Amino acid sequence: MNTLPFLQAALPELLADLATLVNVDCGTYTKVGVDFCGDWFNARGQAWEWDMEYFPQRKFGNAHLARLHGKGDARILLLGHLDTVYPEGVAAQRPLHQAGNKLVGPGVGDMKCGVLVGMYALRALQLAGFDQFKELQLFLSSDEEIGSPSGKKFYLPYVDRADAVLVLEGARANGNIVSARKGTGKYVLRVHGHAAHAGVEPEKGANAILELAHQIIALHKLNGVAPGVTVNAGIIGGGTRENVVPDEAYVNCDVRAVDMEGARIAHDALMELAAQPQNPRTRIEITGEFEYPPMAKTPAIGFMADLARTTARELGFEIQDESTGGASDANNVAQHGVPVLDGLGAIGGLDHSPDEYIERDSIIPRTALLAGLIEKLCAQRADLAALRS
Repeated sequence: MNTLPFLQAALPELLADLATLVNVDCGTYTKVGVDFCGDWFNARGQAWEWDMEYFPQRKFGNAHLARLHGKGDARILLLGHLDTVYPEGVAAQRPLHQAGNKLVGPGVGDMKCGVLVGMYALRALQLAGFDQFKELQLFLSSDEEIGSPSGKKFYLPYVDRADAVLVLEGARANGNIVSARKGTGKYVLRVHGHAAHAGVEPEKGANAILELAHQIIALHKLNGVAPGVTVNAGIIGGGTRENVVPDEAYVNCDVRAVDMEGARIAHDALMELAAQPQNPRTRIEITGEFEYPPMAKTPAIGFMADLARTTARELGFEIQDESTGGASDANNVAQHGVPVLDGLGAIGGLDHSPDEYIERDSIIPRTALLAGLIEKLCAQRADLAALRS
């Protein structure tokens, strides 16, 4: 179906909606802002005659689900999130604005525009009379930026019943979609030493910061311990005063792996460090785990990527699929064995920075791409299912 005429006519409304969503503080812990956007989504879905449901929460914003019912067999789930990484006050300081072809603002790419791409793709299919599906769903979580601790509890039951999942994170800056993501682990290495007077009796102390320095070097030697594994010491701390031999020090680490075997090897290598202090009078404690499992490119995901490439070509542009080191809700979906494709929002970049942007002229083509991909997935449900078995 040709959704372009509707989408092109709807662009002014979509851009107004984008300003509404971007110009509200929506940090993960800013519940009032996230709920404002969620209430807006719920009201718009009702106006468009979608079945709407919400999942109330106390700590985080409420999660929301929209459903469209058809006459076919396929069940396709679109997955997005309402929260951003920005603290309160940023939306007022840096509201959405245009700079050439770029629309710049907090959360514009990650992922307020992705939410609208999903909404308007479904709306375009609805108005075109497309009904060859059992159910099209759009789920919006509220805590993705901290790993979806509550959101995944709500959306995973829908993931398990879906034929395919499409995640609305922004496309890469080169326009590519995402077919694989590294898994992400968060670890804390803590050194326990012995305090002493640094000037009078330093020999009676065991310097935890010195031991930590040795361990940070050891940590970075774990880069490449398995293909694709990366380890980064990101935050350090320790000590109380300059004249005290420090008895405590710590480092927070980010660990990434392309597959579960690499994650296991990296985890085991980290744990081995605890038994190998340079100073035997210190003790090392390591805690942590992989919060996001790796998303590997399976034959089913490759099939979906091929359908996306074909759809883009029919619309007059080319895309490729690629892997990335960043994690998203797609990682959680992949762990459940459901085919998933990511990076289906607008083209953009510089996420989590003052210059976060999307390309204005990519919004309509990428929304049409998503709508066309949904059509193809519904038509080729049996072929996709065969690749899953």
